[in-house]
Amino acid sequence: MTPPGAGTSPSDTRNPEGFTIRIEFEGAVHTIFAHRNETLLDAAARNGIFLPRTCCQGWCTTCAARVVQGTADHSEAKRFYAADAAAGFSLLCSARPLSDMSVVAGRHADFREHRIRNGLPVPRG
Repeated sequence: MTPPGAGTSPSDTRNPEGFTIRIEFEGAVHTIFAHRNETLLDAAARNGIFLPRTCCQGWCTTCAARVVQGTADHSEAKRFYAADAAAGFSLLCSARPLSDMSVVAGRHADFREHRIRNGLPVPRG
């Protein structure tokens, strides 16, 4: 069964159940459907895309991604700052889509550099 909205374009946010998410990771591009109440990491896993993760609480930053288009709610993240969003980052483990999105996953190193440059907490490791 095709999930609702699976055939919508990335600019079409009219589906009340969720959004179309484009994920680029390790040279592959996947387009999936994410329900409004699920994280992008969970939506990816539900579609057979297993992305980097560790704590799944928005703390360790292993799941960091670069947002190309769209917005997400990070209110459940243990540590996500306005400066992170302004710099175009997302923590996929706690990000719940607010629109259709396009993200580049696997950006942990870039996210760490951003945090260091901006004097924000950087997890060990």
